[in-house]
Amino acid sequence: MFVALLFGALIPSKITGYKKPLPDAFATKYSSLVAKAERLYYSGDYQRAKSYYEDLINNTDAPGKRLVGYIGNGWCLIHMGRYGEAIDTFKKAEVLSGGRKPAVIPLYMGLGIAYYNIGRYLDAYRYFKALTRYPEYEDVYRDALYFAALSAYMNGSYDEVISLVNQLERKFPNTKEANDAAILKVFAYRKKGELYKAITELKRLIERGHPKKPKFEIILAEWYAEYGDYPKAIAQYEKALANYPFLKDTILASLAYVEKKYGDNIALAPNLKVTNPLVGEILFYKPGMEAYKKGQMTKAQQRFERFIQFFPDDPRSAKLVAYLGQLLFQAGSYEKAKEKLEYYLKKYPEGEDRPAVLELLGKVYYRLKDYRRAAEVWDQFLREYPGHKNAENVKKLLQALIAERPEVARYVKSEVGAEAVFNKALAAYNQGAYPKALKLFAQFTELFPNSQYTPKAMFNAGYIAYQMKEYDTAIKYLGQYIQKYPNGEDAENALYLLGLAYFAKKDYDNAITYLTQFVQTFQKSDKLADAYRFLGFAHYKKYEAGDEAAKANALAAFQNAAKLYRAMGKTDKAQQMEQLIKQLGG
Repeated sequence: MFVALLFGALIPSKITGYKKPLPDAFATKYSSLVAKAERLYYSGDYQRAKSYYEDLINNTDAPGKRLVGYIGNGWCLIHMGRYGEAIDTFKKAEVLSGGRKPAVIPLYMGLGIAYYNIGRYLDAYRYFKALTRYPEYEDVYRDALYFAALSAYMNGSYDEVISLVNQLERKFPNTKEANDAAILKVFAYRKKGELYKAITELKRLIERGHPKKPKFEIILAEWYAEYGDYPKAIAQYEKALANYPFLKDTILASLAYVEKKYGDNIALAPNLKVTNPLVGEILFYKPGMEAYKKGQMTKAQQRFERFIQFFPDDPRSAKLVAYLGQLLFQAGSYEKAKEKLEYYLKKYPEGEDRPAVLELLGKVYYRLKDYRRAAEVWDQFLREYPGHKNAENVKKLLQALIAERPEVARYVKSEVGAEAVFNKALAAYNQGAYPKALKLFAQFTELFPNSQYTPKAMFNAGYIAYQMKEYDTAIKYLGQYIQKYPNGEDAENALYLLGLAYFAKKDYDNAITYLTQFVQTFQKSDKLADAYRFLGFAHYKKYEAGDEAAKANALAAFQNAAKLYRAMGKTDKAQQMEQLIKQLGG
């Protein structure tokens, strides 16, 4: 595709902008009228120049002047796009010229261009070729070689193109004409069916730093694909994308064309290496998704596998792995489906399709008669995604499996089994079996981190541990509760007990932190006075240890406690606080 576009850009359908050669050949040889006509022509005023040339044709008997008139008139007609009239005029000049120099130089060049521009390439070639007999006119010789090669190419004479381009490159290396003609040789080999030679010549131009090198690199990639060397083709596309970002759209359009034409072969090609995600998207992701939507599962699977192979960390790969698992499950390939789905869970732990993968993996294990793993996977779904839209369906699947295979119930940790475990722990507590209750509530928080019972189990574990004076354990669970459920129904008691647990451990800094948080957060609590009392004692202990700044804090806390105790009618406690206030000088 891109080759065709570039071909059109490099092989002009018309030769335009080229002016009559030998500008000094006639201007001084004949009359001032000739000089005037020539000046107007080379200044680009073709209409006025044409009128002067016509005067030379119509108003003089001198053959030389009439010849100049015909040639000049023909060139003006070329610039006006009137190629047929130009040819007729040049033919009259050809008769007058008698094939003599220098007249034949602008004459043959004009005829060649006029014939080329009306598509008579063989006639154009003959006139351009005739000009190559005059190497003494160096610029004309160079241009004639190029135009002859151009005409030969358009006429399908590819061997002649190669010969002419070789001459041009040898005699006029590194010129614009040689560079423009070089691509003709490349395409001539291509037209002859000699793709390897075309590739070799194209690489030579690229290595030489040809001005069209960026676009040649894209052609080279297409031709590698056509030649069947897919690894080189893809490597070339990636190289072009890296080196010529300004051509990105063109490069990707060319790659899309190659994928459409050779995509099946590329997907199966060994030794393929793709590193650019844009290349992977065009070669594998997009065609794979299209095939998937059309139900072309084999094609989709091939493309998905390749994209995942080269871009395992691309977010799209996660979805493709999930699709592959689904395709394999639908095809009855349960072991392969299991492999893909387990890979997904390991590789993409945060993948958006993780819930669907877990649900499907449970079905895969069920089909493989691995009922324990089916239960564990569905249970994992319910624990991780209790609010998911498919949670109810998965719960029914798990319940049906447990009804069918009761032995798998002990592997279930989700809400389906959570209620029973919680009630067992609660029963132990009600029976006074506190160590057992503590152990069961603690286990519950680990087994069911997302259960609706987890907050209560976490608080109960902390509360029982505090009652048993296992303060480290109490701090662990009460701290977890405050961190996870700062607005939970037991947040007030948890924060209060957390402060007391630290106080009991003589960790007065943390006791102050949490008791201060308590009195600031729960100002209407019936424990507020006690919290101020313990807060005061914590500051007082720091004061006794030498922290003078703690004295004022202790005094303020005791004053708040005394005031609250008085309001509550707890006179004894109020007096105790007031005694401490006196001791502190308050």
